[in-house]
Amino acid sequence: MLYQKISDDIKQSMKEKNTARLEVLRMIKSKIMTVDARGELSEEDIIKIIKSYQKSLKDAMEQTTALGRNEEAKTLSEEIRIVDEYLPKMLSEEELKKLITAIINQNGYTSSSDFGKVMKELKTKNSNIDGNTARTIINEILT
Repeated sequence: MLYQKISDDIKQSMKEKNTARLEVLRMIKSKIMTVDARGELSEEDIIKIIKSYQKSLKDAMEQTTALGRNEEAKTLSEEIRIVDEYLPKMLSEEELKKLITAIINQNGYTSSSDFGKVMKELKTKNSNIDGNTARTIINEILT
């Protein structure tokens, strides 16, 4: 279970005195425990919590980069890398394009007004997608 893996990795990070990793893992665990004090959530719910944390880190990194705070951005980038280890592997752009093309061809979607239908079906078939990349690919194909 993912929650157990995070707990085990916290212990391992403590033994290795890897404070950066330890802080990120503790934050993930804290966010999980905020929802359920025992951490007894489904894998899907835990992944949603981790994705939300990842998104907040990415937003913070964009802001610090825009402000020219490169050292902070570098730290946030490392935190994002650690968080990514606990998320399912995202589809590559090529795999995503194949999946979108298949959905469009199977359903006969032809115009940009079908965008929502394509996106909805894409998310039901595979949750490991980057929404921005998917949006770009769908727009390229449908226009």
